[in-house]
Amino acid sequence: MKYGVIILSGALTFLLSCEKEISEAQSEKFVKFYGSYTIDTASDVEVLSNGGYAICGTSVSQDDGSQMTLVVTDEFGNLRQGFPRYYSDGERSAGANALVLKNGGQGGFLVCGYSMEPGTAGDEDIYMVRVNTDGDTLWTRTFGSSEDEAILHAAEGLSSGFMLAGYQEKNGEKDILIMQVGEQGDSIPLSLLYTKPFNSSDMSANYILNTGENYLCVCTYNRIIGEGNDILVLNFNDELAPNFRILSLGGNFNEYGNCIVEDTAGKYLVLGNRINAQTNRSEILTYSLETEGLRITGSDFLASIAEINTDLVSERLVKTTDGRFAVIGTRKTGGDSDIFLQFIQDYQVAERLIYGSTGEQTGADIGLPLAGGLVLLGDNGYERNSMISLIRTDAKGNL
Repeated sequence: MKYGVIILSGALTFLLSCEKEISEAQSEKFVKFYGSYTIDTASDVEVLSNGGYAICGTSVSQDDGSQMTLVVTDEFGNLRQGFPRYYSDGERSAGANALVLKNGGQGGFLVCGYSMEPGTAGDEDIYMVRVNTDGDTLWTRTFGSSEDEAILHAAEGLSSGFMLAGYQEKNGEKDILIMQVGEQGDSIPLSLLYTKPFNSSDMSANYILNTGENYLCVCTYNRIIGEGNDILVLNFNDELAPNFRILSLGGNFNEYGNCIVEDTAGKYLVLGNRINAQTNRSEILTYSLETEGLRITGSDFLASIAEINTDLVSERLVKTTDGRFAVIGTRKTGGDSDIFLQFIQDYQVAERLIYGSTGEQTGADIGLPLAGGLVLLGDNGYERNSMISLIRTDAKGNL
């Protein structure tokens, strides 16, 4: 397996290029940065029906504390007027983990994550902001208890509204939380609190996919019997009656579920990570999963992807227009971190590209631009500051 290194702009360019306009001639490949000179981090990118991009994340500053961030650009990565927009839950700190488009972005956005009292470590609540195409707030909702809750990923509902995935903490242990909200943010009573299967302790729902017929949700749970973490996949509809499948190599490896995408009808690719007990390094995991209606009929371990003396931490994947899969994540070696793009072809490990520069790069999400190629979302950190980065490449990942 070959991999190549692509050097991004250095620190000076990092600080000065955020507002540089991209021309149509440059649109096939570009690197853009968004935010202020504080701590801006990225979570989710969506491709709009007009070819532009919507990005959510978190912005932390000394004056305003922690706020949700929404960035909307044109197809060339240039900021739309009036963006970025920032949202907070009154005096509480807030952060965004997930973004949902309504009608390809023409109906606005749902930004969701968490809010909490500033300066505290606890009492984290679910926080959602519904906005129009200009980023103006239509409604906000906060759901919570005396312990912690958060939304980690979200999707449009099968019939209407939204389906949200995350966790709820009770008595110091986290349970999977699957939550429906209506178009106006009203919680639907059928919300699923999926508690402790197989004597597990901490659990979280990390990614939810609307298949057009039901939902598939990739989760992580911690085993009490036989220490360690495994990947759990839930399959359910709007009635929230789940079937599930445990995906595990067994042994002493801790596994974490990240993402799921459709390959062909009824067949999916599941992405995760594991900590190798022999090397204590993070490795990429891939599984295939097959479904028939609400039944999960089979699963197979495909591959682990590792690198000597290096941590590979995957985040998201997409199926490309040429039938390959593209995985984004962070490659950590020593004290350095860079964004990686790993291709998988015919379920076999293919080329890996590394995007590095002065500072620390972190991969967060990946999308498919309407005009072809790939768009990579991440963070670019320098000294104690960071900004959101958006990298537009060709179909092979080249800049």
